[in-house]
Amino acid sequence: MQLIDLSSIQVISAYLFFAGCVGIFIWIGLVIYLKSKWLTLLEETLDDDVRFYSLNIFLSASGILHYATVFIWSFHAKRYGMLEKRQSVPKHIQKWFVFAFFWLMFSGALMVIPAVIT
Repeated sequence: MQLIDLSSIQVISAYLFFAGCVGIFIWIGLVIYLKSKWLTLLEETLDDDVRFYSLNIFLSASGILHYATVFIWSFHAKRYGMLEKRQSVPKHIQKWFVFAFFWLMFSGALMVIPAVIT
């Protein structure tokens, strides 16, 4: 019986992919937290009490990314008519949404990098 000899690149790729998967699961937990705690407040403040993103977990994931882009770039805030409204949202709530956005991007990058390097 012969053992499989994996190169160090393949081992590193496997660890990176696994870390990305764990990051995605952590992000899903973060989405559940933000949905239950802050998403309805943002819908009241930014979307004039239109409850679309808090209907279910799939829409709330999209809504968290949407509001994060509004907080990060003024172009998106102006495009959606939320440039002045976003100033009324407390900074600590904005930081949570921006953190969730960048956490997803980083975790997704960790999952894609192994496909590029192998």
